[in-house]
Amino acid sequence: MAVLLLAASLSARAPYAAAAPVSSELSDTFRGLWERFRGRKPPAQVPDGDGAVIGRLVSWNVQTLGAKASKAKKEALRLGLGRALSGAGTAILAAQEVANDKGAETLARQLPGEGRGWTMSFEDTSAAMNNAIFTGPGVRLECSSNLSIEGVRHPPHMAYVTAGDADFTLLSVHLSYAKGDASASAEELKLIMAWVRAEAAKPGADPDFVIAGDFNLPTVRGKGLSARSSERAWEPLEETMGEGFTALVDDPTSRRGREGSANNYDHFLVSDDFLEELVAAGAVDEREFVLAERSAGARASDHFPIALTFRKSGPGVALDGGSVCR
Repeated sequence: MAVLLLAASLSARAPYAAAAPVSSELSDTFRGLWERFRGRKPPAQVPDGDGAVIGRLVSWNVQTLGAKASKAKKEALRLGLGRALSGAGTAILAAQEVANDKGAETLARQLPGEGRGWTMSFEDTSAAMNNAIFTGPGVRLECSSNLSIEGVRHPPHMAYVTAGDADFTLLSVHLSYAKGDASASAEELKLIMAWVRAEAAKPGADPDFVIAGDFNLPTVRGKGLSARSSERAWEPLEETMGEGFTALVDDPTSRRGREGSANNYDHFLVSDDFLEELVAAGAVDEREFVLAERSAGARASDHFPIALTFRKSGPGVALDGGSVCR
């Protein structure tokens, strides 16, 4: 199902920050942070770039968002999405654990501008953990669908998107947790990567792919930063991903308890060709999310979001192949 939510553009606030450790004494006061959420522009936090040439892709597991989201959780999501998606002229959201149509509609209304100008791409299934993609003003969504891949429990949601001169195939994925069994997650990743490689191998295919989501697997470096670092069976995803792709985001983003982060589950896997468009990727500053949630009176999710900034124009950025829509 693709639903167009009528026109309004994103406000241009400051870009996201890569994650930093939570200290016992935050340098910003609560009042100062609240004013930032109310719309005051904080200092730039990523490489300098104009909104006309920079795009933002955010991935967030929103923790089984369904029909009964409380007013407080909606407010926490709204504040969190406003922070994660701010600072670029073009924005895309890849969401995981969207329970049903009602949950997708609820999430859409928490986007900047209450979702006006955004396109929602979502297909409900019998499972309570679906994936979705939302594209903001200035992004063209050529086609989208759930992928039926035998052996993958939560169907990846695929969209082919164009933003300026950048075009790529985006997958929003949520690999099985299976009570922490890394082999179950790794087997699903193998199947998804097989689909991606088959598409990339087609004559004239666009070589740019981004797989975003909750993998329940760490990167090599991310494992060492995680609470599960001592688990020998929790293997880094690079061992499964294969050549031709780079795994981004080493920060722990899965949360332990109400506030702190614990494990490195959320990533972007990008094809080598997409590296020409890449500017930066990392976890959105968790300190601001914690304070926003305190003000809302609810936790938005048991994950912090991650964000990737990409160039929409400039050297090396070009519409360079046929889409998966063919």
